[in-house]
Parts: sequence; C-alpha cells; structure tokens
Amino acid sequence: MRHSFAKLMALLLALLLVLSGCNLIDVDQVAVIEEQRAEVEKELSTVLVEYDGGTITEFDVMASFYGNYSYIAQLYSSFGMSMDSGMVNDILQDVVDTEIQSRAIAKEFESRGLTLSKTLDEIYAEADEAYQSNYDYVYENAEGDTDEVRAANTELSLYQQGYTKDHLREYFVSTYQTEAVEAAVREEISEVTDEELQAAYEEQVAADESTYTETPTKLDGTMTSADALVCWMPEGYRTVKHVLVIPEDEVLQAVTDARKAVDTAQTELETLKTELDDVNDDEPEEGEEVRTAEEIQADIDAKEAELADLEAAAKAAETACLESVKDRTDEIYAKLEAGEDFDAVMAEYGEDPGMQSEPSMTSGYYVSADSTQWDANFTAGAMLLSQVGDYSAEPVISTSGVHIIYYNSDVTPGAVPLEDIRDALYDQTLESMKSEHYQNELTSWVDALNPVYHLDAWEF
Repeated sequence: MRHSFAKLMALLLALLLVLSGCNLIDVDQVAVIEEQRAEVEKELSTVLVEYDGGTITEFDVMASFYGNYSYIAQLYSSFGMSMDSGMVNDILQDVVDTEIQSRAIAKEFESRGLTLSKTLDEIYAEADEAYQSNYDYVYENAEGDTDEVRAANTELSLYQQGYTKDHLREYFVSTYQTEAVEAAVREEISEVTDEELQAAYEEQVAADESTYTETPTKLDGTMTSADALVCWMPEGYRTVKHVLVIPEDEVLQAVTDARKAVDTAQTELETLKTELDDVNDDEPEEGEEVRTAEEIQADIDAKEAELADLEAAAKAAETACLESVKDRTDEIYAKLEAGEDFDAVMAEYGEDPGMQSEPSMTSGYYVSADSTQWDANFTAGAMLLSQVGDYSAEPVISTSGVHIIYYNSDVTPGAVPLEDIRDALYDQTLESMKSEHYQNELTSWVDALNPVYHLDAWEF
C-alpha cells in the first residue's frame, strides 16, 4: 500500500502533464506563487466530513482521490472510454471512507497501546524517499527562470494534488498503524468450533452445488488452483495425469493446421447438406433465386472429395509428428510396461508445467466429456480410458504436444465428505472469521466517531 501510493501519484503527475501540456505556473516572482498557494489552501480547506474529534477536508483526501482517479481515467482511456460523474463520486466516497477509517484506526491504535513495527524515523525516511522521487519528477518539468521559482512551482503543483511531505509521512504512519491494529484484532479469533465448521461446510456445499450444477465445467479450471476447495462435485468427472512430450514447433503446427483444415471442410460440408435439405423441403418464393439440388449436390461431392484429401493430409501430419518423438515415447512406454510408477515416469519425461506443480501434480487434471478447459483431443483421449490405472495405448496429439494419459481416479459426485477436507476448510473458515471480525470492529469504530458527511461541498 505504501509504495502503490507513490506509484499512483507518479502516474497522476504524468497524466496531468499530458492533459494540460504543463500543469505548472509560469511566473517570475515567488511571492505570486505563494499568493496562489494561499488561494489553493483556502479551496482545499472545504470540510467533507465532521466527526467526533475532528474533520476531513478536501486536502486530506486529495492525493488519494487523484491517485485513484488518474489510474482509472488512464485505464478507461486505453479502451476508448471516459468516466462519468457517478464514477467520480464513487471514487470520492471510497477515499473519504478510507480516510475516516484511518482516523478510527489511529484512535484504536492509541487506545490499545500498540506499537509500530518500525520507528518513526524509519517510516519517515520511507515517506521522504517517496516524496523526493515525485518532487524530482515534477521539478524536471517545472517552469521558471531560477531554481527558486522552479522549486516554488513544484511545491505548488504537488500541493494542488494534496501531496506534501508531511501528508505523505502521515499516510505512511497510518499504514503501519493499520497493519498493527488489524493484526491485533485478527488474533482475537483463534479457533473454529465444530458447530462453526459444520455451518461453514453446509454453506459451501450448497453454494458449490448451485455453481457446479449450473456450470459443471467451471470445475476444470477451479481444481488447478493451489487454494481450491470444492465441497460438492458434479457427475461425470475423473482425474487424469499425463506425460507431455513436445515436438518441434513446425511439426506440431503442421498437425494443428491440417486438423483445422479438416474442421473447416466438415463445417462447409454440413452447410451444403443443410442447403440441399432446404431446397428439397421448401418451395422457393416467387422471384427468389435459389440454386438447384443438382448444383448443390455437385458442391457436396466436391467437398467430400476435398475432405478425404484433407483427412489423409491430417493423418500424415499426425504420423510425422508421432515419428518425430518416437524415441522418447518408446522409452516412456517401455518403463510403464515394465511396471514403473506413472508419477516417476511423468517426473522424468513430462514437459507440462501443470504436472510439475500442486495441486495437479498429485491430484491430476479434472476432466469430463464436456470439459472446455482442455484441448478437445486431450479430453477425448482422457475419456477413452476405461478404468482407473489405464494409460493411453497410443499417444494423443493436441495443440500442446504428444500426450500419454493416465486414468488417475474417479471423482465421486455430490457432497465431498467433511472428513476429506476438514483441514483445508478449517483454515479457510478461520481466515474468513478473522477478516469478518476485523471488518465488523472497524465498522463499529467508524460509527463511534459519528461522522457527518458533506460530500456535496466537493467541486471537481
């Protein structure tokens, strides 16, 4: 958070220079600049929030507002879009909420007698370094005939955006206070009871059943995540592992291109057959120009002949691809036929990074006949295996390479027994309870300040 603030400000300043040519005031007298700063100070003193013990002014949130605004504005601009007033108001609301939270957190930090993880001198040094970096950037583009005028222009430009050394120091201190307070509050939740765990389990079972009943194939990608925790499984799934052998690029690409040509021809053939059926079934309207059945049939015959040639070419490309890696696949099959463990062979020969990292290295990929996560040829090869422990009798070629696929396990549909996922669910539930507890406490601290908002006073 500390460093992202400085980066956002650098982005803001760059954006301002692009939008205005130069957002710096060309003056000859430092006194004039000081008068202008006084005017800006008056404008930025507008109170946006009153609360028990203080106020929040425009200046207090200006740096965060423009940091967020510039980032989102540039993002939208890259897509040819622009922000509306509602989005600007949302940004203002967010930064004001964050600021009132920081005031509440500072009060809680003091009341708990907490300490920072670094000394004030260390924190100030970090803040000063960030400030100086942005100061130097603006100074390089500042106008003025003397160093004194350029410096005054630089400070005014930064101040207009709520960016001063003191403010940045306060921001960095607030960040460390937040870290200390959140850690202390989260420690107040140390365990999950059996009743809480059971409730969390039932809630996630219901949620997962809804998700994977509606869209079963979401499971494919979900289960490749290291922190995946699914409590209900759809039907028709199995897990597979595989040894991937990658041929030379041009050899594999030849297969991909040949198969695409076949697919295209098959689609065109189906279109022609549909056209023929329509001609045979429907009488053309008066004046409508349609091809005769004979003309369409001639195209079908030509396309079928073309398709046969394309299928032969695809078969030849596949044969050449397999031949190019035959030495390696022969070694793999020899070891598997000798009874060597598939995982050991996979570790020695496999070139798929997904099979070299968890959870897939242990559990394998989750595949069903309807899977969309994987290449269709890989999916077909995985579903062709008849029982757990089988592996591909012939290598399978996909856009990734040559696969020898292993049927690792069947996935039992329905609710996953709590005992099978207890540890992972416990950790997830504990983390969720800690986060919820902190957010609830933070809300109560803010409410205790009795904030009164005057966001309509903001003029952008």
